[in-house]
Amino acid sequence: MRGSNLSVLIAAAWLSAGAAQAQETDLDGLRRDWHRCVRQHFSGQPVSVEKRAAERAALSACKASEDAYVAAEFAFRSADSDTAVRKEGLTTRARAWISSVAAYVVDPVASWFGR
Repeated sequence: MRGSNLSVLIAAAWLSAGAAQAQETDLDGLRRDWHRCVRQHFSGQPVSVEKRAAERAALSACKASEDAYVAAEFAFRSADSDTAVRKEGLTTRARAWISSVAAYVVDPVASWFGR
């Protein structure tokens, strides 16, 4: 029974790492699609149009791609920060455990030696 629990944990960790990598790949794809859209619409502007106006027109034409990319980026960063908070919590608990061990074991032993 214990071995099956371990294999389930390993499989879950492997799948979550794969999901994070897939999400990162999707971010790269969304970014490339958005850049391609902007370049295509900017290059399709007439030469007589002012540069800033052509930039604004290209950005407004690709607003849907930009929104999808930004939403995916925020979701990825939010998931990444949630993971960091969980790791920080684990680190904090580990430090608390170490300090309690020090208080119950190391300090009494050190007092025997006159420290």
